[in-house]
Amino acid sequence: MIAIIRQPHFVRATGLLIGLAAAIMVIRLGTLGQGYRFLEKFPPDFSTVGWMRFGGSAIAAFLIYLALRPARHQTRPFLTDCTSTRVGKLYAWVSLLTVAATMAGVVLIPQRLYPLVTDGAVVQTISELFLAIAIGLALFAAVRSRTVAAARIGIVPAPLVFAAMALVTFLILGEEMSWGQHLIGWQTPDTFAGNIQNETNLHNFYTYRFETAYYLSALVLFFVLPYAWPKVPGRWLKPFAFFVPPAGFVLIAAPISGLFYEYWNVVPMQVAFALGVILLVDCAFDRSRGTPGARAFAGLWAVTMIASQAVFLVFGGRMSEGHELSEVREFLISLLMLAYLIWISGRLLATSRGLA
Repeated sequence: MIAIIRQPHFVRATGLLIGLAAAIMVIRLGTLGQGYRFLEKFPPDFSTVGWMRFGGSAIAAFLIYLALRPARHQTRPFLTDCTSTRVGKLYAWVSLLTVAATMAGVVLIPQRLYPLVTDGAVVQTISELFLAIAIGLALFAAVRSRTVAAARIGIVPAPLVFAAMALVTFLILGEEMSWGQHLIGWQTPDTFAGNIQNETNLHNFYTYRFETAYYLSALVLFFVLPYAWPKVPGRWLKPFAFFVPPAGFVLIAAPISGLFYEYWNVVPMQVAFALGVILLVDCAFDRSRGTPGARAFAGLWAVTMIASQAVFLVFGGRMSEGHELSEVREFLISLLMLAYLIWISGRLLATSRGLA
């Protein structure tokens, strides 16, 4: 029994469970106890209870970080497995400049921000274009991976994995476009008239649950997983290694742990924000992550996340709708999906040629 308790996997699992238990306690006392629903959105709460809620969320995030942090000899450098350093840097700068532009928009033109990010606007259109390209790349990967033995998840062959990715991305694109309603402009059928935005889609019937699952899944897959994945995975993890994004994705995906205004009081989002900052600070001080420049960029992200969140909480009430930041976050998630499938396609090409 003592030998089991001393195992690092047992310690990590215990720490993770304690962190999740702390988050549940914060939800119970700081949200449900105040008369709000679990995922209910309401203006940022700067009361004593609100700060206690965030303090509890930060503690939960720190405990989760302790459980996720890889051993120092297992830390992956940012540039490991990157097929193109230049392209990776481009993604990172696009991500950072998007957050900077959003900060400026919230402060300087809060009323004009919504027309830029709403359905059919420039930001939404680019997001849909990214998703459409990602679908094509997922289908390409499904075909190309047939001859790559290493690309499989357990007994599930890679073609089925990538076909599933294509299907999920297609569903996301269809829901975001309201299945063509935004392009053609038809009247919403009576079947869909009861959803929040009166659009031809299903996710607006369950907006809070859908968005929370979508945002947290993207955070785990594109930010937490690249950070925590070990350099040399064990026997149980090794079959999944082919699909895990490079550690450098941390420097692209950082902002999806933030960009909150109307979502700020939702405890899982507060935990996500605090965890994101903690992981970025850890990367900045961990020399095994790579060059001083790369680690400095992680530090820049940590400062940017704190500064941007402060700006959004202070000035966000001036926005016309309140959910503009969620639209920007969804744009960044579409960028991440595209970046991932470009990377995986390059990896498949290199592997099939015997280069990886």
